[in-house]
Amino acid sequence: MLLASKWRCLDAAVLVGYAAGVSTIVAHHEPWADEAQAWLVARDLPFWKMLFSQMRYENSPGLWHVILWMAQHVFHAPYPAMNWIGAALATCGTVVLIFTAPFPRLARYLIAFSYYVSYQYAVVARPYVMLLLFGGLAATFYRRRQPLGFAIAIALLCGTSVHGAILAAALSLGAAWHVLIKRDWLLAGMRARYLAAASIIALAGIMLVVIVFPPADAGGESRFGHIEFQTLTGLLENTLVEPWIIAAILLVGLGIFATRNHETVPFVAGVGGVLTFEWLVYSLPQHMGAIVIALIVTLWIAWPKENNWQPEHVMASLGLVVLFSIQTYWAVEAWRNDFSQPYSGSKDAAEYLRKVGADHARTFGFCYPMVAIEAYFNHSIFQNWPTSYLHDSKAEEENVCILDGKTTYDFVVTSVLHGDEDPYGGEIQKRGYMPIHVSPGRAFFRQGIWITETFVIYRRVIQ
Repeated sequence: MLLASKWRCLDAAVLVGYAAGVSTIVAHHEPWADEAQAWLVARDLPFWKMLFSQMRYENSPGLWHVILWMAQHVFHAPYPAMNWIGAALATCGTVVLIFTAPFPRLARYLIAFSYYVSYQYAVVARPYVMLLLFGGLAATFYRRRQPLGFAIAIALLCGTSVHGAILAAALSLGAAWHVLIKRDWLLAGMRARYLAAASIIALAGIMLVVIVFPPADAGGESRFGHIEFQTLTGLLENTLVEPWIIAAILLVGLGIFATRNHETVPFVAGVGGVLTFEWLVYSLPQHMGAIVIALIVTLWIAWPKENNWQPEHVMASLGLVVLFSIQTYWAVEAWRNDFSQPYSGSKDAAEYLRKVGADHARTFGFCYPMVAIEAYFNHSIFQNWPTSYLHDSKAEEENVCILDGKTTYDFVVTSVLHGDEDPYGGEIQKRGYMPIHVSPGRAFFRQGIWITETFVIYRRVIQ
C-alpha cells in the first residue's frame, strides 16, 4: 500500500511537471491564423449559424467552436484565454493517460511529454487538443465494458475533428465486433444499455454528416491529393521515427501485438484509417499527430490487463519507450523554439497597426493569414474583408487576395510564409507603397520550422 502511494505521488509530480511546462510555453505563444480563425468564427456568429452553416466551410464538427463560443458569450473570455482553454483540455487528457492508461509508467510519462501530446496538441490551440482526452476516455470505458460511458466518449470524440470521427468509428467497430460477432462482452441484463449506447453513437454520426458536409461553393485547398508513396513515407517519419522503414516495421510489430491481444479491428481501422485519410485525402503537419493519438488509444485498448511480461509484452513496452523518447526530444526542441521566438508575427503586427492608427484607416489585408491579426481587434480592420474571419467561399477568397490597383489604401499588410522577404514587395512598391514594418513569425514543427507567418506592413507614399 505504501509503495502504491509513492507511485501515485510520482504520477502526480509528473502531471504537475507537464502542466507547468505547457503553461510556461503557452504564456510565450503567439497564436497563428488557424487558431485565430476558430476564435473569430465563435466570436462573431450566432450559435446556430456558426454550427449549422459556417462549420460546413470549416470542415469541423464544431465542438471546439462551441467551447470557444461559450467561453466568449457566456464567460466573456479575452483572446489569450483560448490557448489556456486548449492547454486545460490537453492537461485533462494527460490526467486520463497518467492515471488510467495500462502502459508501464515510464511509457506513460514519455507519452505525456512527447511532441504531439505536450506541444502540437497542447500549446497550439486547435480542436486536436481534445483527441487524447476523449480517445483515452473511450479506451478506458472500452476496457471496462461500460457501454454508456464509451458511447458518450465516442460522441465527444466525433465532435473534435474528422480525424477524431475516424478513430471513433474504428473504436465503435471494435466494440461491435465483441458484442455482435465474438459475443465475449457481457450482455445479460445490459441490452438496454447497449441499445442506448448504439443510439448515442448513431446520432453522433448523423450530426457529424449534417454539420461537416461541405457546400458547393467552398473554397480552400483541394481536399484530395495525388497518391504518392513519398507522402506515405513522410507521414511515417513525421509521426513515428526516421527512417520510414523503421517506422513501418514498428507499426507492423505493434499491429501484430494488438492482434495477438484480440484487438485487431480498432488498431487496423483506427491507425490505418487515420493514416490512409492523411495519405490519400488531406494532411498538413498539424494533422499528423492524429495518427499518433490513434496509435496510443488503440494500443491502450489492446494492452493486456495482466502484467505477465511475456516477451511480446516486453518488446511492445520497449518499442513505446524508444518511440516516445525520440518524440520527447522533439517536444523539448519545439518548447525551446516557441519560448525564444514568435510562433506568429500577428501580435507584433497588431500592436504596430494599432500604434499607427491603421485600425481606423483604409487598410488592405492580403489573404487568409490576416485572421491572425484580426483576432487582436474587436472589428475587422481590413477594408477588403467583409468579416473578420475568412468565410472560405470561392468568391470571398478572391476578394481578400487581390490588390486590384483601382482602390487606394493607407496601409497594406501582406503575409510571408517562406522566409521574411515579401515576394510581392516590388510590385506593391511600384503601386506607391513603402515597407515600414516587419513582424517575423515561425510556425514550428518538430525540431525546426515548418513555415513562417511573417507580416510586412506598407504605408502609401503621398505624391
